Amino acid sequence: MFLLLLITLVACAGSDEPTADTLPEPTAPAAPTADLPIPPDSELLVVATDAPLPPFADFDPFGNVIGFNSAVVESIAAKAGLDYEFVVTPSEGVLNNIAAGSARDFDAVMSALIIPDTPPPGIAYTHPYLEVGQVIVVLVDEKEINGPADIQPGRTVGVLAESAGLDAARALGVAETDLFAQYEKPSQLIQALIDEVVDAVIIDSYTADYFAASFPEQVRIAGGEGREAWLDAKPYGIAVAADNTELLDTLNSAIDQLHAEDVIDQLTVTWLIPEADPAASVNPGESRVGTPATELYIGVVGQFSDMDPASLTTDFISWEIKHNTMSGLYRFTPDNTLMPLLASALPSVSADKLEYTIPLRTGLRFPDGTEFTADDVKWSLNRAAGLGNFLVNTYLKDSNDDNFADEDAVQVMDPATVKIILQEPTAYFPAILAVPPFFPISNECYADAGDPGSTCGGIGPYTIVSWQLNDRIRLRANPDWPGEPKPAFENITLKFYTDASSMRRSLVEFRSVDLAWTGLPFQDFADLAALDVGGDGQADYTAWEGPSTFKSYIIFEQATEPWDKERVRQAAAYAIDREALAALFNGARLPLLSPVPDDIPGHTPTFPARDLNRARDLLRQEGYTAEEKLPITLWFVNDGRYSDVEEAYANAIKAQLEETGVFQVTVSGAGWDEFRLQISQCSFPAYLLGWPGRGQPTTYLDATSWTDFFVTNTDRVFCSNYESARMTELVAEARGELDEGQRLTVYGEIQQLWADELPTLPLTQEPRRAISLPTIDNVRIDALGLMHYEWLTKVGE
Repeated sequence: MFLLLLITLVACAGSDEPTADTLPEPTAPAAPTADLPIPPDSELLVVATDAPLPPFADFDPFGNVIGFNSAVVESIAAKAGLDYEFVVTPSEGVLNNIAAGSARDFDAVMSALIIPDTPPPGIAYTHPYLEVGQVIVVLVDEKEINGPADIQPGRTVGVLAESAGLDAARALGVAETDLFAQYEKPSQLIQALIDEVVDAVIIDSYTADYFAASFPEQVRIAGGEGREAWLDAKPYGIAVAADNTELLDTLNSAIDQLHAEDVIDQLTVTWLIPEADPAASVNPGESRVGTPATELYIGVVGQFSDMDPASLTTDFISWEIKHNTMSGLYRFTPDNTLMPLLASALPSVSADKLEYTIPLRTGLRFPDGTEFTADDVKWSLNRAAGLGNFLVNTYLKDSNDDNFADEDAVQVMDPATVKIILQEPTAYFPAILAVPPFFPISNECYADAGDPGSTCGGIGPYTIVSWQLNDRIRLRANPDWPGEPKPAFENITLKFYTDASSMRRSLVEFRSVDLAWTGLPFQDFADLAALDVGGDGQADYTAWEGPSTFKSYIIFEQATEPWDKERVRQAAAYAIDREALAALFNGARLPLLSPVPDDIPGHTPTFPARDLNRARDLLRQEGYTAEEKLPITLWFVNDGRYSDVEEAYANAIKAQLEETGVFQVTVSGAGWDEFRLQISQCSFPAYLLGWPGRGQPTTYLDATSWTDFFVTNTDRVFCSNYESARMTELVAEARGELDEGQRLTVYGEIQQLWADELPTLPLTQEPRRAISLPTIDNVRIDALGLMHYEWLTKVGE
């Protein structure tokens, strides 16, 4: 009658195989091991179990026993070369049954049995197949909690609801007000720790081991190595008859081997952590142990979503990544020298200065393995033109004036020669070929249409390994890049942040980036550059400053009184104290004495020092005196587009102008949308602006990228209604002058005329800056404000 009450479920070795979604395939072979005592032809091993008792034992839809115990027995049987079956029976009396000598109905009992200090009479337990303790898990950089004694009142502890961890926390005396016991899943508990919702968590040791191994840069087990960290211990074993020593030895040997091969560890994660993929449910956030020695991490504030060089996107992040994963026919060095890169030499230019014939390097290949030829140059530029890229369509031949370059503006002369035909003479065109819209790419890898998500790249110093949108992009040195120097550091990762404070924390607290770059506030830069915590005279961080990439200036609407009078404009220029204006920015900005920033080739400082007497004299010549004051209005952008002190900046300009005793200034502000509308309609007589837009480089590296816009088409966009026959002549002369030395001379004449006629009044300029750990060296930034990653190096601290 007793046997009839049993539900017998047979799972013999070599018969029904477990499915992939319930149990990982055994990593150990099924053949018997020679040193096991029981021979392969032994009797069937009958194991009593109690089910359902999840996660140790349960039933599948077909009534088969599944669960952790089933998986362990299957692995033991495979290791020992045994056949086995489970017999499901209530747990009461089963130990007495196997202790009953020859009358026993089972060989073993396995039902989440904790091995007691003293086994019942007639019973022996195997070595533990599972040992569980409760442990404390903390953030890896936690300095104060290193064991249970450190969990003092006020330190918050997270545990799973109704768990052994909750019992352990209470046993430690953790106050209920410090307990967070609402978590249902281990991943939620670990996420709360990473997010700093709690100071520590108490959880099963095997779960802690799993997460500590999954996220070694974020969490650790406190209290020592292995069992040293356990707050308690529960060993689970298989019960057998004490006189069945042969079976006991066989099971122990198999269990020991499975532990040595980590098979049971794998089964523990699969069955005892109640989530299919626990690590996938956790956002580990920043590394809290610094960066790996083999990776260099650069932090930037902003997002990167378009890897297509033909894109209209022109922000620093986008152009810099493209600049380091692609190349143009020509490339600027960090010292702003233009060098052939994919071209083998500088171009030959036709007599009419419209046709540029360019020889190409041979033997180069794109990252997808396709060969680089003149066809790729033509396809890439025609594609960019067709996608509406304004730079390509501005300079290439457009015979029907439809604002799209002609299809034959780029011509393949032979596989290693390309001809590019321009709309009008542009002597600095090779510099334009050095920016992303002109970068050749593989037509085998990029789509004909816009392809913003591509990771193909081009022929650059680095290739793209992976790109996680809005998180990071990983780069690896390209051994086939033809430029010099070859990348000094093999692996570079850019980490994207949504705010500057998070980037600073990553650098300072976690050291999970090596260098903080785009989006770094100047005050953070200044604070960290001056930091010397140890007081040893050695800065804790290295400060890097590049060329100026932003300028601030005033535009006068010269069709409106009084700005139609050159002497009034000159008087305003003489009244300005640029050093004092720059000081408002606490070191972030520098004085600017030219329309062209200091580090741009061809820069010439042409604006005079402050001279209030000269300003008064010029105003007097136009009939304005202390008795006959000159009322003016100065507009500024008041929504923070250019700085958070823009109103104070405008008022400082007002105060300087009014020091003449003649100018009487009203300061007015407007948001950018309204401001842009008004200046495009020539509605503001004098207004304060910045160039280019914040976070953007100029479109190419040449002095004309800082000047031409302001002296052409002056009746719209940034309306000044400036007109000058001499300036028009100089601009045309510069565009047609192929000799660089002569062209720079013309640039100097343009800047001198600028100081006389004042298309704009330059005020201040602002460089790009970075801050790094002292392990980083050779940060090189060109005059477009783009960092050259191939120069970067990293050494051990």
